[in-house]
Amino acid sequence: MASAPYKLDLDPPKRNVFVTQLNERDDEDHDMAAYPIVKESAAQLIETGLNTMQKTLLLKKEIEVDKVSEELARKRAEFRERMEKCAEQQVEIQKKQQRMRDRVNKFEKFIKENEAKRRRAIQKYQTEVKTREQKHTEHEMVQQQLASLETRHEYLKNKLARYKIYEDYLLQVLEIMPAHYLEVNDSMITSLMMRHRTLHETNTGLVSNLTSMSDNLEKHKIELDDLEVNQTKMKLSINSQLSVKVKMQDVVQDKNQEMEQRNVMGNVDLRHQRSELGQIVMAIDNLAEKCRRRLDPAINGLALEAKLNIVKEYLVDTSDIIIMADQMSSERRSASQRRPSRAIFA
Repeated sequence: MASAPYKLDLDPPKRNVFVTQLNERDDEDHDMAAYPIVKESAAQLIETGLNTMQKTLLLKKEIEVDKVSEELARKRAEFRERMEKCAEQQVEIQKKQQRMRDRVNKFEKFIKENEAKRRRAIQKYQTEVKTREQKHTEHEMVQQQLASLETRHEYLKNKLARYKIYEDYLLQVLEIMPAHYLEVNDSMITSLMMRHRTLHETNTGLVSNLTSMSDNLEKHKIELDDLEVNQTKMKLSINSQLSVKVKMQDVVQDKNQEMEQRNVMGNVDLRHQRSELGQIVMAIDNLAEKCRRRLDPAINGLALEAKLNIVKEYLVDTSDIIIMADQMSSERRSASQRRPSRAIFA
């Protein structure tokens, strides 16, 4: 949009005069105009000038708005092109990401299958190793059992050969023994051995019982001797203690008789003291009753100390009254003695 050139409509210029003070001017020069010193730029002068027209300013603002609109349209077009490029790039990136995800999924599936195969192979290997170790341990145990059984077989073989003479001897004994002497279970030799074992155990038990009974008898004899000795010693000690206790009893009886006599005498004295105490208490009650004021409590419910305090207070009051009476009588006597002397002097 082409814009027509604009011109400024200004008043005709006047003579330029440098004015130091605006209010100073000659009366002769009426046509002179005073201009201050200009410090603003041209654009500011155009905007703020006194004679600048509103139309000029409006046109200038329209020109600036057109420029800004053109710049904004250009920027919008650039932004729209960039957004389209970004959208195309985003679609391309999404396609690449999808291809990468597909490849990653395939690769992860391959890795998972290989990992499962590896775990199965490791598990199978560990199982086979454990089975091999277990079989090896079982083989060693069987070898040890076989060796022990062979040793046991050799030992039993030697033992059977060693005890063969005893078997022959038992067979000879069975031939000598009468018929129906033994209860036949499996064999005659076994029954004979069981019979011998029973008799041997019975004999051993009887011998052990006899030995224990003889030992208990000796032990009881020793305990009986100790008890007799201890009883004799106890009798002697008890007799000695009894004699001492008898002597102590005699002494205590003498002391008891003496204390009973003293108690009898003390009871007589106590009776006298009780009678005297009763008389004193009665006398105190009588005195307290006589000394009691009208406002004082009854004598029967008071303690002995309270009764004595009543008597004490009465005696103190009486003594005070006596002292006051003596003072008054002495004052009267002194006053009666002074009167004649005054008359003589008069």
